[in-house]
Amino acid sequence: MLGSRIAAMTTLTRLLITVFILLSGCALVNGQKKDKDPLDRVMSELQAGRTDKAIEALDDAIKQNPKNADAYLLRGTLKMQTDFSQALRDLDKGIELKPDYGAAYHQRAMMRLVNNDGPGALKDLDAAIEHNYKDDGVYFTRAQLRWQAGEAKAALLDLDEAIKLNPGNPRAYLTRIEMLLFFKDFDKALADLNYLLNWYETDPSARPVRKPQEDAVPKSESQPFMVAIAQETSNEAPGSKEMAPAIADTYSNRGLIMNDRGNHVAATSDFTNAIRIDPTNVWPLYHRANQHEQKGDLQAALADITKAIQIDPKNANLLIERGVILLLMGKDQEAQAEFDTFLKLDRTLWQKRIDDRITAVRKLLPPKESP
Repeated sequence: MLGSRIAAMTTLTRLLITVFILLSGCALVNGQKKDKDPLDRVMSELQAGRTDKAIEALDDAIKQNPKNADAYLLRGTLKMQTDFSQALRDLDKGIELKPDYGAAYHQRAMMRLVNNDGPGALKDLDAAIEHNYKDDGVYFTRAQLRWQAGEAKAALLDLDEAIKLNPGNPRAYLTRIEMLLFFKDFDKALADLNYLLNWYETDPSARPVRKPQEDAVPKSESQPFMVAIAQETSNEAPGSKEMAPAIADTYSNRGLIMNDRGNHVAATSDFTNAIRIDPTNVWPLYHRANQHEQKGDLQAALADITKAIQIDPKNANLLIERGVILLLMGKDQEAQAEFDTFLKLDRTLWQKRIDDRITAVRKLLPPKESP
């Protein structure tokens, strides 16, 4: 699962940014509705789905009031897809005018990530939290950046906070499991593995849901509306193709812990569930083949490893394992033919790997019964 860190960081460049227009009723002046506010038109255009017209209205609003921070922040958000440089300049200006607006720092952090500026994004996320924008997405994103920067303990603390704010986001659990396995904290990792797998297999209506955090959205009485930006943290449901590989890895990781603790029945069950959820993942097949080897069921082991090789025919670990199984079955010539593929490339390297694997497997085999 450690390799998923790279995938997680790559995902940051594909974040979905949602713009929330938060109404404060209406802007009031001495208890009366304020007429012809330039931002009223912006709101109307957005509600009608006319983004280009909304940007034009924001241009006019900024001309009328060059110190309108909300207008810059909203225009910057709307221009992200069409004019990235201008969008970033607008966010810079909005933050300059309203330096205590935490949501703006979060939005700029997301833009910096798209521009591959990890250090700048991390600095902005720090500022967002410092200015009381404490959305779970902020902590989750900062955790990944801290992890990438080698700040593993700080990253783990951020994930703890993200999960407190949104206990229904499975990706936060996946990332925390990865970190706990890195720290070899298997008891805590197992607790998260159990929770996540129970979440996946449970009726969606029974799952925890994200609770809005009052302090994550800034409030104001002086503006007709404000812009808050949040990272999309939708809580995926079972059966989604996107979640299947991660859940299969989760079952597989729990199976490995069960195996290390001597609970081979539970380990085999977890590997079987991993295969059920993602039949294209070769590693649960590999691990289940190992379980069959330990029980002495070499025919079942051969069936699993052969199926894995059909999925990934050039995987050296799988091919060597099949050779080992064939050797243990007494099919020496077939085994040697499997090994020769690698020995021709580098006999020193592959012979040691083959010998080490054969030795390890033979130690785990049950003793042969006396005739």
